[in-house]
Amino acid sequence: MFSSSDYLSMRRRLFVLAIGGALLLGLVVHLATFVLHQTLFAEGVEGTQQQLERSYARDVADSLDQLSARSESMLNNPRVIEAVRRQDRQRLLDEMAWRYERLRVENPYTEVLHFHLPDNTTLLRLHRPEMFGDDLGESRPMIARVNREHQMRRGFEIGKNGISYRVAIPIKDKGEYLGVLEMGIHIRYFTERLGADFDGEVEAMFLSEEMGTFLSEHGEANLHRIPQHDAMLFRPVSGLMEYAVASMGREHGYRKFDYQGGHYVVHSLFGLENHAGDEVGRLMVVTDVSESLGRIWTYTLWSSFGWLTLLMLLILGQYVIFRRMQHSIHNLAFYDPLTQLPNRRLLLDRVQSALQRTQRNKSYMALLFIDLDNFKHLNDNHGHHYGDLLLRQVATRLLACVRSSDTVARQGGDEFVIVLDALDGDEPSARQQARAVAEKILHELNRVYELEDGLTHHSSPSIGVTICGGNSCTLDELLGQADIAMYRAKSAGKNTVRVFQDVKG
Repeated sequence: MFSSSDYLSMRRRLFVLAIGGALLLGLVVHLATFVLHQTLFAEGVEGTQQQLERSYARDVADSLDQLSARSESMLNNPRVIEAVRRQDRQRLLDEMAWRYERLRVENPYTEVLHFHLPDNTTLLRLHRPEMFGDDLGESRPMIARVNREHQMRRGFEIGKNGISYRVAIPIKDKGEYLGVLEMGIHIRYFTERLGADFDGEVEAMFLSEEMGTFLSEHGEANLHRIPQHDAMLFRPVSGLMEYAVASMGREHGYRKFDYQGGHYVVHSLFGLENHAGDEVGRLMVVTDVSESLGRIWTYTLWSSFGWLTLLMLLILGQYVIFRRMQHSIHNLAFYDPLTQLPNRRLLLDRVQSALQRTQRNKSYMALLFIDLDNFKHLNDNHGHHYGDLLLRQVATRLLACVRSSDTVARQGGDEFVIVLDALDGDEPSARQQARAVAEKILHELNRVYELEDGLTHHSSPSIGVTICGGNSCTLDELLGQADIAMYRAKSAGKNTVRVFQDVKG
């Protein structure tokens, strides 16, 4: 028979076994959750890395398209060509000064607009018109190469103001070669866009051995040397970015690291190429993941002491949480946070898909570029809060003007883009449909806006329209045509519609 002492001893042993089993179960849950956390976190970061690379590549391609379109538009002006032909600096300055200022208003990161002669000397620098005649044959390989080959060149360069993306286009008239038109956009245009879109710190880094020749000619400008890895950052940076570069080394991809008690992920994006197509650097994007990791681990430690029956629920819960995180990342990457409309990256995908359908179905589509007239006055006079209220109402009105199958996107600032898909199969009818939608939008956006605190505001748009059917155009051509049509609407006095096919001649 069991004595009371034996019973107490057995109960103590059962209690110890139960506690041990619970602890073992907690450990199993903890390990399973840890593995799931690591896997899903890695998938999310890798997805972000891919989105960053695509976003950066599209930003560069989009900037190149804009620079090329603006350059070609300038070179289509007979007065500009004649001034270059005669090497008349004053006349060229008179023709180009207002265009240069308009470019800088449209994009403050527009850095240079130069004209160079076939002998590699400078005819005009719009930002410093008093500077001319200097020989660039040795110091500017890209300009010398265009003058030698008469072919467009583009790429990143380091100058006295840092790094910029340059496009150099040969100037030709009736078969005669006249020189080079050069335009440039500062790299802050790309770093600030990436930093805003992905909520991180962004820097540009050049690899010193690849840029050795260029640096020996120009000096290091505003570059900051990282001795451990023989690389140079664009400007003196915070200790966090310097530590991130040291942690990442020369690897491509991403890596997690800890800095001063915080948890971070550094993404390395290659893609900085010079005029010869050689890869000379990369962008470094650092994001703070401390808060999200802290929430994850708090929940993980608590769940480690759950029951076995909760194991699958906990794993499922972790899966749902991380899927929601991935969904949030997707929204951050592809939707405008203010209006919840598709942003420029998702817009490009939608346009490409619509083009493929037009080619497959032998139908037509249309692209509408919409720019709000005098939007800056509302922000300046009443503040950005009221500007945001106006943009939300504009988005609502635009959605009400189109079909559910069409796409309304916010390009950025006060610019919106609409993709009209599956129009009629003949061009005149499709053009009429697109113009009818544009006129409807023009009417709707002219209605008075009721903002806050009794404030009312009247605004108008300038709308550029282009249509495409079958194999008649590419993505770049379509975007360029709509942009040109919109600027022609601006030039016509604003608050109007221009169709590219009606005015292209």
